[in-house]
Amino acid sequence: MKKWILGVTVLMGMNFGLAAQQHRNFSQRSSAERAQVMTQRMAEELKLTVEQKKQVEQLMLENATRQEELLKKREAELEALKEFRKGQKQKMDAILTEDQKQILEQRKAAMGPREKHPSFEDHPRGRGPRHRRAH
Repeated sequence: MKKWILGVTVLMGMNFGLAAQQHRNFSQRSSAERAQVMTQRMAEELKLTVEQKKQVEQLMLENATRQEELLKKREAELEALKEFRKGQKQKMDAILTEDQKQILEQRKAAMGPREKHPSFEDHPRGRGPRHRRAH
C-alpha cells in the first residue's frame, strides 16, 4: 500500500513538473506559434468551422504580435525610468551632506519594501504591478 501511494505521488509530481515546463515553453514561443496553439485549442473546444478557424488564427496572431510589441515598449520605458531615477539620485546626492543622505536613507528603510501583488509573485520576469500608497 505504501509503495502504491509513493508511486501515485511521484507520478503526480512528474505531471505538475511537465505542466510547468509546458507553460514556460508557451511563453517562449513566437507570436505565430502561440497564435497557432491557441487557435488549435479553440478549434477543438468550440468545434470551429474551417472559415472560423482561419479568422480566429488571424485574430490570435494580431493579438499576440501587438502584445509582444507593447511588452517590449513597456520594458524600454521601464529601463528609461530606471536610468532617470538613477540620475536624479546622483543629483540629490551632490546637493545633500553626508548626514542628510544618511537621514534620507534611514527614512527610506523605515518605509519598508514595496509589496508585490499576490497574483504576480510567480511571474516569469519576477515583476508585479506597483501599488500606490494610501495617503
